[in-house]
Amino acid sequence: MLRRILLSITAAIVLLLVIVGGGAYWFFARDGFRRALESQATSWLGHPVRIGAARAQLLPRLAVELRDIRVGEPVQLTLGEVDLASDLRPLFSGRIENADVSVSGSRIDLPLPFAMPKGSSGDTAAPPSASDPPVRVVSVRSITLRSVGLRSRGREVRVSADLAYGATALAVSKFTAESGATTLDAEGVVTLSPRVDALLNATANRLDLDELLALSDAFATRTTPPGTPTAVGRPPRIVVNISAREATAGRVQVHHLLTTLVRDGASVTLKPSQFEVFGGRYAGSISARLGSEMSATLEARVENIDVAQLAAFGGAPDSITGTLSGTGKFTGTGADVAQLVHSVRGSGAATIVDGSIKRLHLVRTVILFFGRPAPDAGEGTDRFDRLAARFSLANRVLNAEAFELHSTDADVVGTGTLNLDSEALDGRGDVTLSEALSKQAGTDLYRYAREGNRVVLPANLGGTLTMPRLTIDVGAAAKRGLKNEVERRIKGIFDGLKR
Repeated sequence: MLRRILLSITAAIVLLLVIVGGGAYWFFARDGFRRALESQATSWLGHPVRIGAARAQLLPRLAVELRDIRVGEPVQLTLGEVDLASDLRPLFSGRIENADVSVSGSRIDLPLPFAMPKGSSGDTAAPPSASDPPVRVVSVRSITLRSVGLRSRGREVRVSADLAYGATALAVSKFTAESGATTLDAEGVVTLSPRVDALLNATANRLDLDELLALSDAFATRTTPPGTPTAVGRPPRIVVNISAREATAGRVQVHHLLTTLVRDGASVTLKPSQFEVFGGRYAGSISARLGSEMSATLEARVENIDVAQLAAFGGAPDSITGTLSGTGKFTGTGADVAQLVHSVRGSGAATIVDGSIKRLHLVRTVILFFGRPAPDAGEGTDRFDRLAARFSLANRVLNAEAFELHSTDADVVGTGTLNLDSEALDGRGDVTLSEALSKQAGTDLYRYAREGNRVVLPANLGGTLTMPRLTIDVGAAAKRGLKNEVERRIKGIFDGLKR
């Protein structure tokens, strides 16, 4: 008897499972369910939504698999595979609650032409009304993204993520973005209400700044398509603390990058920023606005930069050496980072110590002007103790508004320009010889060109950065000598009158 009762109970349970499972399968397999989801999604987003297929999965948890979801006309969002697992009981009331969502093999073109739908943030569901759709998504517990492509500004970023959803926020336990040479891993929290506000910590072995700006732009979707009135509400805000072992900006490669990226609407800041570059250190900030044309402002302080490395990067190898420190503020515009760097303008101050300007031949030029070249005077390098300048940059021309060079044998004070495209030099200044070198000038030259105990010669700078040419301005030297001789004779006359 007991055996029969147990068999009867077992049979009843099996029958119940078959009925429930069959009912659930029938519920999910109906084309009306797919159309209901299409209708609700279209109503939420205000753009057509098409679902290619929907089928049920009973174990290990009741779930539905959606395939080939397309949003928009033309299509701007394609979801290849979406698996949605949900609690069973609410399904019989037409609700999807505590859902686990997995998205893979998908493509999203950003910015999207629609905003985040109101009421879809997981708030407690209101009682259904007559106008409610047959099936409603009430809450989402977790979201998994696998190889989802985000396209923005002609670039594609592939994203994978593990997200935990709660009330009005997403906890990002794992987020990976890949684009070209950049692989970024992040974790943090994304608040969804009252605005999208993300705070993330990210690390990367290698980072490309141009691609990073594209990634930032990809997440900052517009709330309305072009040509429509601006929607009420604030744009998303993203704050990312970034560390990268290597990074590139344009063609510049840097190491040990630390920065905080803040994206608020079209505004982007990298502040503070610090990294190692050309053997030295950079500290400063970058503020930019993104769009069809980017604009940026850079405030920088550099220390202990290897000038030889910097010159080689600029296309002028084996031209100048030393250690550079300086400050500056610069602005630029362009469609990408490379164009932006090319358009930079601004001003600053720089000092180079313990260096040399190769092939300038400052001392040799002065000795030749004396008319007594030394037999062993070769094509040597001119060394200097300190070179300092206040400069401005515009139209790819670097203008040294105040230029000073100090060396053992001579000092130079003047002004000049450097064309960054042609490397052409154009400058004028005074060469003041040391007292020791002034004594070698000869009596006449010393008398005509001296100021105090040192000979001062006007000079012109020409040539290029790789082949500079320094010449003594004979005409200016003659005028100065004549002036000095007149002043000397007038002084002699007055001295004679005093006796």
